[in-house]
Amino acid sequence: TPAPTPAVTDVLPADVSDLQPDDIAALTPEAVSDLSADQVSDLPPEAIQGFTGDQVSELPDDAVAAFVPKQVKELSADAFSGLSESQVAEISPRAVKAFTADQVSALAPKALQSFSADQLERLSDDAVAAFIPKQVKKLSADAFSGFSDSQIAELSPRAVKGFTADQVEQLPKSSFKALEPDQLAKLSKDALSGLTTGQLRTLSGDELAVFKPKKIKSIDPDAISGLKPATLDDLTQRQAKALTNDQLAGLSKKQIRKADDFIDLLSNRQL
Repeated sequence: TPAPTPAVTDVLPADVSDLQPDDIAALTPEAVSDLSADQVSDLPPEAIQGFTGDQVSELPDDAVAAFVPKQVKELSADAFSGLSESQVAEISPRAVKAFTADQVSALAPKALQSFSADQLERLSDDAVAAFIPKQVKKLSADAFSGFSDSQIAELSPRAVKGFTADQVEQLPKSSFKALEPDQLAKLSKDALSGLTTGQLRTLSGDELAVFKPKKIKSIDPDAISGLKPATLDDLTQRQAKALTNDQLAGLSKKQIRKADDFIDLLSNRQL
């Protein structure tokens, strides 16, 4: 006969090393709030499967910090939905490496506000691919500095739509270069205003061509000198005519001298 389901209890046993998933599921949120870091360390990985989102939300931050990768792997997506901003901040980069795509999908956007660059760079490419726009928007600019080339390539164009100017500014040049044209096309006007000289220097003519004229206007005049003359030459007439006086004033002498096709596209008003 199957073992009886444990009764709901708000009293923690002295030894938690033999607990089963059903034992964890039977703990009240109050009992879970009494779990110490040492006790969490003693929990067998399979027991972790019993945690619900409501229970996880009651775990003390230092207890969450005690999770190791093989325990994190056993947390359900529902359990992940209970993690708060302060709890996420305490998860070790080592443990973050174990996050699955389903777990990342379940994270509350607000909980990601505390995600650090060290944590983000340990996420698997599959886990990064699960980010949705409202989660991406909550990542700090500092966290963005942790994105690798392979992680960026996995983000959906929909998720890229959530990038802000501050986030883009912190994106490593090589990671920005890894964005595909269908991702670049989804960058918002706000995100484009954060592009740096170094990032713009990586753009080819085909890549710059994905930006609609109204978006081209958003590029910072102080950064526009980063565009290579050959890239400027690939602008369409509509894109070239969309450039503002401030942006044109930011062009370097080298750009003006070498980008003949681009100069020919400008209207008399712009020259």
